[in-house]
Amino acid sequence: VYLNKVILIGNVGADTKVSETKAGKLRATFPLATSTRYKDKEGNTLEQTSWHRITLGPTLGERASRIVKKGAVVQVEGSIRYYSYTNREGADVNGSEILGSNFQILVFPKRTEGVQEEAQEESQERNAEEEEE
Repeated sequence: VYLNKVILIGNVGADTKVSETKAGKLRATFPLATSTRYKDKEGNTLEQTSWHRITLGPTLGERASRIVKKGAVVQVEGSIRYYSYTNREGADVNGSEILGSNFQILVFPKRTEGVQEEAQEESQERNAEEEEE
């Protein structure tokens, strides 16, 4: 049995960017920062921040493009994908991304008027659809 499951909670570093795949499907991405605190030998508390590229498919991507904004605290569930390719200059590039299967906004940024209400309405609609099934 194999399992590739990731759950992250972190701060969104930039507004969601929407693009189209080569196949013509919508894709949305945003950076998510997670932090780990630890103490060094002298007892000082230090923090290490990791940045994750979150990629969402058409359905979640369209929703995220409207409500996931810089400064939000978001929980993302999905799987991790590693990739490598050779860029135009001939250099090898390695990277990773989180392919999101679900997300939830835990804290909305202060600068987004109306986004919180829209997200709550969508959440209520999804819950009603799930109850009907």
